[in-house]
Amino acid sequence: MVINVVNIPENVLKFISDKDVTKIMVTASKDAAPHAIVAGSIGAASSDTLIIGEILMKRASKNLKENSKASFLFVKGLEAYSVDVKVCKRLDCGAELDAMNAALAAMNLKASAVWTMSVEAVYDQSANPNAGKKIA
Repeated sequence: MVINVVNIPENVLKFISDKDVTKIMVTASKDAAPHAIVAGSIGAASSDTLIIGEILMKRASKNLKENSKASFLFVKGLEAYSVDVKVCKRLDCGAELDAMNAALAAMNLKASAVWTMSVEAVYDQSANPNAGKKIA
C-alpha cells in the first residue's frame, strides 16, 4: 500500500510552533482503545514530518508500537487543526534525541526517545464554517 505523504500548510506550521498552542496526541491500541495525552514536546521536523519526545508516555508508546496510526490536535482559542500521521521510527539515540533533550532541558524534562511520523492529512478544526475540512 502506498502512503501519500502531504505537506502541512505554512500557516499551520507556524501555528504548531506557537508556545501557547495546546498540543494533544491521540493513539489507539491494537484493540482500537483510544488514548489522548497533552504533550508540549510535539513539533514539526519538516513540513511533512511531526516529532514527539517520549516523556512519561508509557501507554502512548505501547500504542504506537502496536498501531502505527495517530492523530495530533493543535488548539488555541477558536483556532484548531488536526494532523493524521503514520509512525516512521522511534529513535532512542542520536542527533534528533540530543536536540529534543536540549530543548527540554529548560523545563527540566528529558525524553528517552523521539518518535518521527509522516503526515498523511491535515484538517481545519477551528470553530468556523470550515470545521472538519481537509486542507492537505
